[in-house]
Amino acid sequence: MKSIKDALSDYASILTDGQMVDTSHFYDFRQNIFPEEMEDRFKKMFLAGDGNELVSKACAVNSSSMLGYNFFHWIKEETPMAIDGIIYDTVLFEVKIPVLKGTTPANMDIVLKNGSGDYLFIESKFLEYLNSKSFKISNTYKNKADKYYYAGDRWTRFISEYDVHMKEQYWDGIKQEICHMIGLTNWLNHETVVGNCDHYEPYTDRGNISFINLVFEPNQDYKIEHERFNSYKARYEELHNALKDNSLIPDKLKIGFKTYSDLWRDLTSSNIPVGLKEYLYEHYMKFAENVQN
Repeated sequence: MKSIKDALSDYASILTDGQMVDTSHFYDFRQNIFPEEMEDRFKKMFLAGDGNELVSKACAVNSSSMLGYNFFHWIKEETPMAIDGIIYDTVLFEVKIPVLKGTTPANMDIVLKNGSGDYLFIESKFLEYLNSKSFKISNTYKNKADKYYYAGDRWTRFISEYDVHMKEQYWDGIKQEICHMIGLTNWLNHETVVGNCDHYEPYTDRGNISFINLVFEPNQDYKIEHERFNSYKARYEELHNALKDNSLIPDKLKIGFKTYSDLWRDLTSSNIPVGLKEYLYEHYMKFAENVQN
């Protein structure tokens, strides 16, 4: 059986009549979104992020940022979406969250919010967990408590002692999770503001605040991909438990692991635009676990 990446590339080649940069990249990110045009406000958000997202990564057939964009870009006051019982009517992409003093803020892939003060912070993962590396994080996180906005002594101790002496696997997501947790802790303790495109918001002491890793779960027929998914999920759960044991999850913050297959079921009762659900199924979800069109 072909890998998911190969299947995605084959599908993309059919869509473009073979007119691609290479087997895994479109010439234009607009070939990778629904509909094939992006609102200027969203372009500004992505272009303000790090890494030239729209002119490089967004062109990849397995782009996690475009996976997230396609699932959420339509959310607004007229067409809100309910997730876990909370209705969100605003979506933001590439939201900057300060982590350490004097350093570049982290980028959160997606933030959903509403006028009641509810926020859902989302880090989108497609197939990144197929990569394999050892765990690496800057020594600043381990040795420079004064660089933290909040609880520097506790965070440096935790990161220095965090046991990652295991085989090489997808550790970048775990490192990213730690950075985002530090950033959200700063925000919840009124040390920083979060936002993008010159609009930043403080925490207002109201509403439900959640942070999830939203991860694509491959169909079990893709054995290697599904094994790597399970491995990443296990690493995430270990980190979650370690943070909880060290009292590093703020009382105001709910964190969790959710799959795009879980989210797919929420779409059935949403205001999703005509044609988008079919697009999402053909582009992504036909390769996913526990999904029916």
